[in-house]
Amino acid sequence: MNRVDETKGGTDEMLAPIKESEGSYSLLQLLFLRRLNRLLRLRGEQLAEVNTEGLRLIDRAIYSTYCDTVDLGVGAEAQKLLHRFAVSAKSNPAAK
Repeated sequence: MNRVDETKGGTDEMLAPIKESEGSYSLLQLLFLRRLNRLLRLRGEQLAEVNTEGLRLIDRAIYSTYCDTVDLGVGAEAQKLLHRFAVSAKSNPAAK
């Protein structure tokens, strides 16, 4: 079995975003919230390195995952993630 890299895309990164009573979410809800968090981080980290098509691909994955969270009833938590990353991107001039 392959070892999960803990520093890049590992479990620590995926487990960190949801802090409010994780026990109240189903495993499927947590999966999509963590996926959304990972995609938002990826977008921020790769902004300067990805061409327009790559950025569009990441944005579509973010939108699709957001729609999944809404369908699963955790759209409010997904919006909190989106707002948190939007604020951090505005306050971080290197991300522009």
